[in-house]
Amino acid sequence: MPASFDPATDAALDLLHAVTTSDGILASPTDVTNYRRVWARDSVMCGLAGLVAGDDRITQGLKDTLEALAAAGGPDGQIPSNLAIREGQITDVSYGGLSGRVDAISWFVVGLAQYVQATGDVAFGARHADDVRRGLQLLTAWEYNRRGLVYVPLGGDWADEYILHGYVLFDQLMRVWALRGAEMLGIGDAAERRDTIERRIAATFRLDLGGSAADGAYHPYAAQQVLKGNAVPLYWLPALSPGGYQTMFDAWGNALAVLLGLGDDASARRTLEAGESMRSDRPGRLIPAFWPPVREGDPDWHLLQGNHRGTFQNRPGHYHNGGLWPMVNGWWGCALGMGRQEEAARDVLDAIHGANRRQDGDPALDASGADGVSERWLFPEYRDAETAAPGGTRPLAWSAAGAVILDRHLAGKRLSYRPATPDLG
Repeated sequence: MPASFDPATDAALDLLHAVTTSDGILASPTDVTNYRRVWARDSVMCGLAGLVAGDDRITQGLKDTLEALAAAGGPDGQIPSNLAIREGQITDVSYGGLSGRVDAISWFVVGLAQYVQATGDVAFGARHADDVRRGLQLLTAWEYNRRGLVYVPLGGDWADEYILHGYVLFDQLMRVWALRGAEMLGIGDAAERRDTIERRIAATFRLDLGGSAADGAYHPYAAQQVLKGNAVPLYWLPALSPGGYQTMFDAWGNALAVLLGLGDDASARRTLEAGESMRSDRPGRLIPAFWPPVREGDPDWHLLQGNHRGTFQNRPGHYHNGGLWPMVNGWWGCALGMGRQEEAARDVLDAIHGANRRQDGDPALDASGADGVSERWLFPEYRDAETAAPGGTRPLAWSAAGAVILDRHLAGKRLSYRPATPDLG
């Protein structure tokens, strides 16, 4: 029988159980667009929640997810963004929509490493060692110039309708986490390669620590243009292209940097202070995915308007453009916990539970999405940054996963982020 936690965490686990099938973990029970599929990103994250919760059913779902992703892998090392399975047969495979999904490889490797570390199933890891090697080699090829950073197309990761492209912080950090996982699995020269990449990331994306050619910054001239401004950003910058930096705050990227231990303790404190100042001003005490929003008239507004398939979702304060995602807040809360700010982390967990609950004025779930979800819960993809109205797909399983991962993190059942960190407390 699965362990029982507080009612909110139990409700989140109920949704994760509802999307766990013999073919893998689905992103949502709803039939909206392609969410009723196995995804590299969503499904692995839900599986990680099962690991830290000690839930055998979800843990098996993670294993099945990894098997399905590997079975549908591309000939050059690609891992699918998502795939459809009917009665055990893969019927459709997507490696991305308007652009390929760079982060899918890293999610596969991270999921495999965390699964093996938590379960001791070394044979399963060994069976997929070649998938890991080929995937990591493809990420190296996507550097193009062998300078240590992967080049990401517009829409090449979870923020697929946002404006970031080039050397995107989030994807570099996911690669570091994957390389650490490969190191744990004993695959390739991950440790040596990872050390070089980590130094490049710190010098390039954290300008209060680096920014010069001597530091190892990727684009020193672009860094100097930022440093000429009124203030040096006291957080990790979200992206760099040959034309310069984007400077908005990326909550998930900054959370990952803290969790992975990049930078030093002082820079981690500054990161958390910057993010908390943004969270305190938003409805429900939730941190926005990216802040400030891109608005009409801003130089990159045209990228938002064009980067979709017919339905524009990124009005200011919505979706990737400043939306309040329970999933993102789960990682932010874990970063606060890692930074010994437990009271703030618990406040984030309460805020996530509040966002996941069905609130006055919220719509009911449709019939296809209500399976396994109490009428008291909604698990929206995000909430509006001004009104807190629910937006996107609902219920979305990784909104539940964010709550579980943070709840268990605060209980000492943590994922393994750093080489010296013991797994799962």
